[in-house]
Amino acid sequence: MNAVNDLIASIKELKPFSRVASQILTVSEDPDSSMNDIAEIIVYDPSITTTLIKRCNSAYYSLPRQVESVQDAITYIGLDEVVSLVLIDQCSGNFEKKQEGYGLSEGELWKHSVFSAIIAKKLAKVKNVENISLVFTAAMIKDIGKINLDSFVSDRYKKIKYLVNEKNYSFMEAEKKIIGVNHAELGAIIAKMW
Repeated sequence: MNAVNDLIASIKELKPFSRVASQILTVSEDPDSSMNDIAEIIVYDPSITTTLIKRCNSAYYSLPRQVESVQDAITYIGLDEVVSLVLIDQCSGNFEKKQEGYGLSEGELWKHSVFSAIIAKKLAKVKNVENISLVFTAAMIKDIGKINLDSFVSDRYKKIKYLVNEKNYSFMEAEKKIIGVNHAELGAIIAKMW
């Protein structure tokens, strides 16, 4: 159980969502909120504003004219896309390192998280889910527990692999058996702390 306490203590090393990003997520989930409500929050964070405008003006969006304000960004790419970009920006620092215990090279967990979030968002739209931003966020951070659990998995990989290969455990069951917590459980703890 000492390993679990060490893991929970290591959560403090992760960069949590900024206060502004948390406000944006909360307001975007409110059905009575407007684009102006979101824009008013974003404009007071120079880093988020700069990143948002830069991304909107990238070749990826190929907009008909240069985006010069947060309001322009929301108008051209839509509120859901703006919220997604803000959340991607907020998560990037935590996910870019390699996770050797999981066999993931640098940036691989990040790419997987972004891809999962984009697919989840598209599925939520198809299914007419109300809180698309919440679905996107959940998919984006679903593997955040792997960041803190990585060194523990790496140190105990042979034991975990034995349970998976010889005893037919799932990887998460083996994590739980050997370490005392799996990456999904640790991710839930992180999400609650944030």
